[in-house]
Parts: sequence; C-alpha cells; structure tokens
Amino acid sequence: MKKMVHMVLTLVIAIAPIIFTLALGYFSGMRKQFDKSASQLFIEFVMTYALPLSLFGGLLSASRKVIIHDLPLFLWLGVGMIFIFILLIAVYCLLFKNLGLAVLRALSVACPSVPFMGTSVLAIIFGGTDSIILVAVCGLYLNLVQAPLSVLLLSLAKIQKKDTFGAENSAGKMLVNALKKPLVWAPIIGFALNLSGFHLEAKFLPLFSEVGQTAGGVALFSIGIMLYSQKFHLTLPVIINVLLKNIALPLVIWGAMVFFRENFRFQQMVVITLAIPTAAIPSMLAIQNHLHEDEITSTQLASTLLSVVTMSILLVLLQVR
Repeated sequence: MKKMVHMVLTLVIAIAPIIFTLALGYFSGMRKQFDKSASQLFIEFVMTYALPLSLFGGLLSASRKVIIHDLPLFLWLGVGMIFIFILLIAVYCLLFKNLGLAVLRALSVACPSVPFMGTSVLAIIFGGTDSIILVAVCGLYLNLVQAPLSVLLLSLAKIQKKDTFGAENSAGKMLVNALKKPLVWAPIIGFALNLSGFHLEAKFLPLFSEVGQTAGGVALFSIGIMLYSQKFHLTLPVIINVLLKNIALPLVIWGAMVFFRENFRFQQMVVITLAIPTAAIPSMLAIQNHLHEDEITSTQLASTLLSVVTMSILLVLLQVR
C-alpha cells in the first residue's frame, strides 16, 4: 500500500512541472502580457532552433547499444509508437478526409511524453537501468520517425488544400521546404553520425544543450498562452483522443503482448511507458501550422491531468511493485 501511495505521489510530482508551466503561460495570457501571436513566435523558436539542437545533441551522445539491448522491448514500443501512429493516420484520413487533422490526432495518441515524465516516473517504477533504455528507445522513435514524418505530412496537408494552377510545382517546392526544416534533417544527421561511430563527448554537449534544453519549457509556456487564447474545450474529439491515449493504446498493446506470450516484465515496462500522457510536440505542430490548436492543446492538458488516475490503475492491474 505504501509503495502504491509513493507511486501516485511520484506521478503527481512528475506532472506538476508540466501543469505549472502551462499555468504560467495561461496566466501571462490572462494578464495580456503575451497573446496568440507571441505563442506562435515562441513555437517557431522551439521548432526551428531549440528542439532540433536538443535532438541533434541527444542523438550524437546516445549509446548505439540501445537498439541491440532488449530487442523485444524495442519492437513492442515500436508497435505502440510507430505502427499505431501510421494506422491511426490511415483510419482518420479515411474517416475525415483531412490529412492535417489525422496526423495531429494520431500523434496525440501515439506520442507519450517520455522525455518530460519518463526520467522521473520510470526510474522510480522500474529502476535506473531499465528507465534509461525506455527513455532512449522512445526518444529514438520520436526523434527519428514521428517528428520528421509529421512535419512532412503536415506539409503535404497544406499541398492538398492548393488546387490552383501550378499546384504540382507548388507541391514540389513545399516538399523541398519541408525537407529543409531543421526538425526533419537534424535528427537524421545526428543518428547517421552516431551509427558511423562518431560520439559526442560530454564536455561538448553544452554546444547543443544550452539552447536545446529550453525547448520543453518554452513549448509548454506557449501552449499555456494558446490555451488562454483558444480556451479549454472538453469536446467529444478531445475526450476520444484522451481515452485512446491514456486507456485504449496501453490496453491494446498489453492484450497483444499477452497473446504473443511476451515476458511479463516487458509487458509492465511497455504498457506503463505508453500510458504516459501525450507529449507537447502535437500541440507545437498544431500551433506552428495553425491547425486545430484548440483541440490538440486541450487534449494535452486533459491527458496529463487524467494520467494520474489511469496510470495508477494500470500499475495496480500490472502488479507493479
């Protein structure tokens, strides 16, 4: 019982900085210190400089042993973060005929906020070594696949809206511009250098972390401003997004792992990791591209608040001690 209370308190402590930073942004908007346009400028800074630098430096300093170590863990997290992400994009496109909305909703479901919450929550639940592997693997999937692919698909979504003369030429230019974005090429180059044997020594990491480490805080602050500007709305799409992220995704992956008789320890680690609430990057992309900001930012807030309950229940069901 004491262990469970301790875990719940850990969850509360882990999400407290997220809620506090969102609240600061909301308060600054309420005081008219920053408005929606300022939020968009902050996000532009994060997406163009801070986040690419953070991803590039992180991948250069990452260990190449991450993928080899505990391969089933790597594969199951890939199912939850990559396969489900792509599957949901396809389903949403069929249902709503809107690629931009499909990408943002799919990312809200398949992208857990492991970089923010993982280091504190997973370390206490599973121990230092396992938590490092979980954070590293999720970081690889987010940095190398989800973020670059989302940027490219959102650029394609803009192309779909252009049906004027010369649309093909315009489409080609927009795709080239998308590939030029630092959030697309920085993690790919960083990972390629890592695989080639180049490793960034710790003393050089501040070259990238000095600005890169501001990404999370500035992004959350700007999302808070947007929450004030757009107002929080608990709409049916937001409720569906949150239920899919916090409950359906972990349960579906857990069911699949049970069906394939996967190691129970791996079941615990994968399911709890995927149950972490939605990350900030869907909100950042929504604000940057002026697409469904109110729904995606509201989804992030609701998912974060509800995670204390949903993750606690899953910890009990999975008999995590």
